[in-house]
Amino acid sequence: MERLAKGLKLENEELENLKSEVNGMEHDLMQRRLRRVSCTTSIPTPEEMTRLRSMNRQLQINVDCTQKEIDLLQSRGNFDPKAMSNFYDNIEPGPVVPPKPCKKDHQSSSKQAVRSQPRDEDFEGAPWNCDSCTFLNHPALNRCEQCEMPRYA
Repeated sequence: MERLAKGLKLENEELENLKSEVNGMEHDLMQRRLRRVSCTTSIPTPEEMTRLRSMNRQLQINVDCTQKEIDLLQSRGNFDPKAMSNFYDNIEPGPVVPPKPCKKDHQSSSKQAVRSQPRDEDFEGAPWNCDSCTFLNHPALNRCEQCEMPRYA
């Protein structure tokens, strides 16, 4: 019985030594991580903090003023969304694709070639328009490629 108690005591001492060793290793690891983080990230100086706060305040003031301006225009009934610059008015049209020059005899043979080749639509069905955004989607898709709405809502 004494031998078992002595063995238990030795095992407990070894366990405590291992625990303290693991704790020391974890502490060293945390210190290394903290040093690595503190080296790569710089803490802003008080001057930078003051500058960022003032910029934040100015942006908040601009947002509040714009919101009040919109509210005022809406309350007067003078708010015309078309008067605001429309996003789509500023989009330039894409490049113009010139029509393909075709000869009469080449045109008839190309029509036959197109008819003889199977198309994707023949196997998968016709493309479908999204009910939400009207985008023309590939027939194999079950969700809209643009707005992610389901095909059958």
